[in-house]
Parts: sequence; C-alpha cells; structure tokens
Amino acid sequence: MKSAAQPSGAHGAASPAHPGGAPGPRLTRDGDIRSTTIPNLFHELFAARATGLLLVIDGDNRISIQLKNGLVLFASSNQRDDRLNQYLLTSGIIGLKNLMKALEVLIRYKLMNQEDVEKYVRAQVCEIVYSTFQFTRGRFTFDSKPPASENITLNLSGDAVVIAGVKRINSWARVYEEVGGLNSEYRTTRDMPAIVKDLPLSAEETELLRQCDVPTSLEEMCEASKLSDMDVCRSVWALLLVGALMRA
Repeated sequence: MKSAAQPSGAHGAASPAHPGGAPGPRLTRDGDIRSTTIPNLFHELFAARATGLLLVIDGDNRISIQLKNGLVLFASSNQRDDRLNQYLLTSGIIGLKNLMKALEVLIRYKLMNQEDVEKYVRAQVCEIVYSTFQFTRGRFTFDSKPPASENITLNLSGDAVVIAGVKRINSWARVYEEVGGLNSEYRTTRDMPAIVKDLPLSAEETELLRQCDVPTSLEEMCEASKLSDMDVCRSVWALLLVGALMRA
C-alpha cells in the first residue's frame, strides 16, 4: 500500500493506538495531497484510533473533519455549496421557494421535524467528508486534540468512510493506477473477516470477497459481478485500502 503522503510535521506518521484502544501520543501531521493521499489517510487515522482535527485545503477550499478514536464525528466546509440549504435544494428535498429559510423556520412551519433535520444534517456532513476523496492536490494537516462538542455526530469509522468515499471517485486514471489491468489477481487476507465485520458492504462487494477466497483476476471479477466494471474496480481499491484484499 502506498503511503498517504510524506509527512513534514515534527512528529511524522500517525502512531498506533495504545493497547485497549487508549489514544496514542499527541501527533501532528501535514503533507501534500496526491491521488491516493486522502483514502490512505482516513484508513491510517482509523488504524491509529486517532483523535483530533483533520484540515484538508485545496486553494480556497477548506474542509475541517473532527475525529475521535478513529471515528469521524463531524465536518464543515467553507464552500457555499456545502451549506445545508444548498444540499436540501440539490437533493430535491425542498423547493427553491424555501431555499433561503433557516432551519428554525423550517421546523416552526413544520416543513421539517427535528428528526428530519438531524437526518439531513448527517447526510450533508457525510457528503462534505466524502468530497475530500476528489482532492488530488493541496495540503492536509492533522492535529491531535479533543474534538469540539457537536449536537449531531456521525460516528463513522475511518474505514467505512474509505469504502463510501472511494465509490465517489470518478477518475478512471486514479482507479486504474491502484488496481492495475484485467490480469491483476487478488485474494482475501487472513484478517478479512474481522476487518469487514462492521463495514457497510453491499451484497455485490461481499460476493467479490467470496470469489477472492482463491486468487481471482480482475477480469474474472468483472465478468461475474452484477456491478459495473468501474464499480468493481473502485470496490477492489477500497477493499485493498482497508486490508481486506491483497494482491495474489
């Protein structure tokens, strides 16, 4: 697996968690973002059970992501299109007439109840997190510190973010670079059952893993799967990242 980036921070790479899930020593990481940086970084922070603030910067685009013990709690963006009212509009949840109304107004007029608000806030925050998987340039920093208090949190594992985030990568060049050609062969790792136990895998992804109980080529997986070839390749990349698959 490729390293997420060459860290330039004083403390270097993320340190593993202490036995029993206790947080490791304070760490500060920063580095340049490349094609594989963000997917690898979420896996590394989850493996380290890291707690702190991840800041991803590409030009004027700044996304802040809070983590606790490797779980993604919350995210915010400075981009206007990432605001909740924009998300509600583009998702078809409310119409243009209601776009500029604040959340408390939506609740007051019963256009949305509190349960709906929390559901859509979580969905919006998830999309902000997943949007970082499109970043192939810029810089990231991670500073270990207690997370801010939030009323609504995601509690998504870093590996669950990897599975969902990689599926949103539309660049075939990026995917091909990681999975190789049709003759590339894969097999499941010894730790695969424990790794995927709590991951949000589809039935088709579970079937890919079953196929790879023995060395299986990418071509064989594409031919047998109900997924599109692009989706097969994205799933293979994600499963490689979290350690469920390895090259045969």
